[in-house]
Parts: sequence; C-alpha cells; structure tokens
Amino acid sequence: MSAMSDAPRERAMSDATRERMRQVLAQSNQEMLRELANQFTSGTAGRSLERMALDVADRVLARAAAKELLEDTGHSELLRQSSEEEEVPDPQLKDLKAVPWTVWSGGLEDGAEPDASSASSASSGVDHGEESPVSDARGVERCVSFKRQFSEDGLQDCKSRTSSAATMHAGLKLLTITQENTWMKWHSKPRNIMLVAKPGDPEIIRTLRGMAAWIDSQGATVLVEPNLLREIRGEAWAEPESDPAPCMKLCWCAGNCSCPRMPAIQRSTSRLITKRWSWGTSEGLPQGFAARCRTWTPGQDDLQKSVDLVVCVGGDGTLCWAAGLFSGAMPPVIAFAGGSLGFLTPFPMIDWMDTLLPFIGANEIVRPVQVACRMRFQMSVSRSSGDEDNFRPGKAMPPIPVQALNEVLVHRGSSGNLVKLEVWVNQRPVTMVQGDGLIIATPTGSTAYSLSAGGTMVHPSVPGIILTPVCPHSLSFRPVVLPDSAVVTVRVPLSARSSKVMVAVDGKDRIELKRGDSIEVAVSKYPLPTVCKTSVTDDWFLSVNGALQWNLRLEQKGS
Repeated sequence: MSAMSDAPRERAMSDATRERMRQVLAQSNQEMLRELANQFTSGTAGRSLERMALDVADRVLARAAAKELLEDTGHSELLRQSSEEEEVPDPQLKDLKAVPWTVWSGGLEDGAEPDASSASSASSGVDHGEESPVSDARGVERCVSFKRQFSEDGLQDCKSRTSSAATMHAGLKLLTITQENTWMKWHSKPRNIMLVAKPGDPEIIRTLRGMAAWIDSQGATVLVEPNLLREIRGEAWAEPESDPAPCMKLCWCAGNCSCPRMPAIQRSTSRLITKRWSWGTSEGLPQGFAARCRTWTPGQDDLQKSVDLVVCVGGDGTLCWAAGLFSGAMPPVIAFAGGSLGFLTPFPMIDWMDTLLPFIGANEIVRPVQVACRMRFQMSVSRSSGDEDNFRPGKAMPPIPVQALNEVLVHRGSSGNLVKLEVWVNQRPVTMVQGDGLIIATPTGSTAYSLSAGGTMVHPSVPGIILTPVCPHSLSFRPVVLPDSAVVTVRVPLSARSSKVMVAVDGKDRIELKRGDSIEVAVSKYPLPTVCKTSVTDDWFLSVNGALQWNLRLEQKGS
C-alpha cells in the first residue's frame, strides 16, 4: 500500500523539478537574447557566441533559483564553482594607467618642471623638502619650509610643515605651517575621466550625457559607475524581491564580534530593477560609445592608479559619495553645482564645457591649476576586552575602508537615554560627553552638521580637528578646535546606560558600538584635492555668503 502511494508523490516531485528547470532555462534564454541585441545595437564585434553563452550560464547558475535547484538535485559542486567565479570578478582597468602630476605650495612660479633626478625619485615615492626665506611687504623674513611628496598613486600629502629645528639669535622668526595656494599640473593631458553624478535628476542626466559624449570625442576614456554602465548598454539586471528591508548595519571589527557586516538577503524570486538614472537611448551619442565606456570592479580595480580626473555633477552629497569610492589617494576633482546648497561645488553646471576645455580639450596645452586640499579623517574601531581599569587608547587597529570628508558622528541612535562618552586626545583623557552625541568634524565639515550644532566655521586650509557636542547636558560645554596632529579616541564606558551607540561616517556608513568599544579618529594622509574656480579663500567665502547668507544685513546709513 505504501509503495503504491509513493509513486504519485515521486511523479509530483519530478514535475515540480521539471518546471523549475524550465524557468531557469527560460531565464537563461532571455538573457542570451538581450546580450545578442545589445551587441547588435552597439555595432561592435564584441564577444564570440561561445563566450557570451558561457558568461550568461555562469550568471544564471549563481542565482538563488538555480542554487536551490542544484542543491535539490545533488549538484552542489557545480554550484560552488560558479559562485566562486561570480563572487570574485576580474579587474576591468588593468590596461589604464593614470597620468603623473606634480603638486607644490606657494606661488605659481614656484612650480618648476622636475628634472630627471627628481622625476626618478618621484616615481619611487621619495619625500622632497625645501626651505626658502620669503619676505612680505613689511620686510619681515619668514622661514617657510614645506614638504612635498610625489607618487604614481596620486597626491600623498600636500600640507605644509615647519622645519623641525631652528636657531633663534634675536627674537623670533615667523614660521608658517599653512600655504594659501596649492597648485598641481599633469605631465600630459588627463586621459581617464571618471564621471560621478546625482541620479534621478533629469537636468543632471542631460548634462552628464553631453559631458560623456564630448569627453569621448576628445579621445579620452569615460568611466562611470557599474549600474550606470549597465543602463547605458541597455542591460537589465535583477534585484531580489523582499519585504521592506530593515536598516542595514555596517561594522568593521578587529576580530569576531556580535555585529558583523550584514549581507544582502537572498530570495528565490527576483524582479527587474527600474532604471534609476533614466539615461534614455543611445541617440545623440557617438557611434560605439557604449562599447568604449568603461567601469570598474569594486574591490578588484585600483582606481587611484587608473583615474586621472573625477568630474562630479550634483551637490555636496555627490562629492562625498565620489570621495568614498577611493579608500586611499584621490586624483583631482572638478565639482559642478547641481544640488541644493553647494558648499563644495564652485563651478556652475551650465558652463561645463568652458570649464573642462582647458583640461581635456585636444588643442589645449597643460596648465597648472589651483587646488584646495581638503582634509579627510581615517577611523579605526576597537572592540571591548571587558577590562575597564586597564583601557589605554592607541592600540594598533586596522582602519575601516572608508574615509570621512565632513565628520564622524557618535550619537545615541534610537535609544532614549543620553550617551555617555569618554574622550581621549593623544592617549590622555580630556572630558566626558553626556548628551545626544559628539561630532568630530574636518574644516570642510565645519559648515555641515557641526555648524548646525553650534560649531564654528573653519577655513578649509586651516589644519585642525573640531569637537562639537550635540545637545550637551551642560551649559559650559563649547566646541573646541584641536591641531591636525591630534588623535581623538571616543569610548563608550562600561558604566554607560545605553547599551548601544551609533557611529556615522559622513552620514552614510554606520557602525554600532557597545559598552567598552571605542573608535580612534586621526587625520588621513590622503586629502581630497578639489580644483578651485578662483582661489580657496574666494570660493569658500562665496559659498558661505551665497548658501548661508552669512552676515547679511542692511548697511547702516552714514552720518
């Protein structure tokens, strides 16, 4: 009797398996037809049919539906092989090499062409220091010493430094640690241009299409983000269907902990993503543009060695997003205003061609340009050892793969309790924060969240670290500015009421701290070089006056 009842059950299971196989094969056929259509519309030879079919098969086998089918039918070995190949894609920018460039501080005439000896040492990353006396209008001699470091990886450190020792015979000499003007010059025309833009804005997308077409016509290589390249080439990709996702939590830990970086939730069904960029058709673009346009493989390609110039179209958030794509040194950035305020975007979007022509135009010579070297923060996370009495900051911790351009915020998150934070500077305790949180801001970020919380505005060329409390439970807690050599440690003591404290890096990347955990914030050796429209000071005051209406009032009448 049981043998007779098992036969219909096995038949039903095989029918279900056969239907699942049909769905997987149908999806594979659909993607193959899309690949053929994309290659036909692009007008290029592209890949062979065999290579195309293998690529499509690898993508289909790595998805959830094929994964479940292979596991049920006992072909898990095939699943593991295809998953490994899908998880580690090959780099896509191996053939691109960034153009070397020189950076110096002072006047435009100080940027002498490097000779053969300096060029050879520059390629090896050797430091070059020089000391020269400068006289101002009052005849006061200033002994200016600044350190320059060149590397194929891009800008390493463009901040000025004073000499380590000086002999005083009569009074004091004025030693300056900052330079108002910082210049840079490519050794040849930049050829690899990365475009980063704010998605979803029709005006920005129209401008981006025009930029991409013009840069391509000048013989330069256009690089765009992976999702945008898929849209340019007319490809469709799938996104897992799920219920409204919970808040994603990011955590970088020195070891194992209870809050790992959460992976994306995998589902058996999928849906096609709606076009986020609304790029449109290839009409109006050069022939073969979609095939010549490039992208990169995150985690595999070294962008700083392949990108000459970053062109940013959007607001300050778009520039922060672009800076987050580079975990180390960054190439120069030209930022066009397409957002709401635009503290960091001095160039008007309507004048994009006149702005880019001196840099990328085929008939233009390479000229020096003035850049603002905007300080960034590097942060490390340390997990609690459970020893309250023997805590000492300064332990070697691996830095997280994200650098802060505006601020690092430690706050209470969704908790109703005040946060209690210990603050250490250069491994010495300085204060206890009790309130809603603490902002550790860069000079660039002084006009962002720190300003809203009562912090002072700081010129972007001033090397400093700003500590601004958020709604402190004290009338005497006021913001302070620390030197750029300071190392700030913030720790959640074991006696804190809140069991969880949140950390946000530029408002994007969030980390959860528990009792006993700490973070360490220091100035990164990799600043963000943004091209100036006029000068650092002029651009900064123009943005402060225009965006904040700083010190705007009716002028007092004369007597």
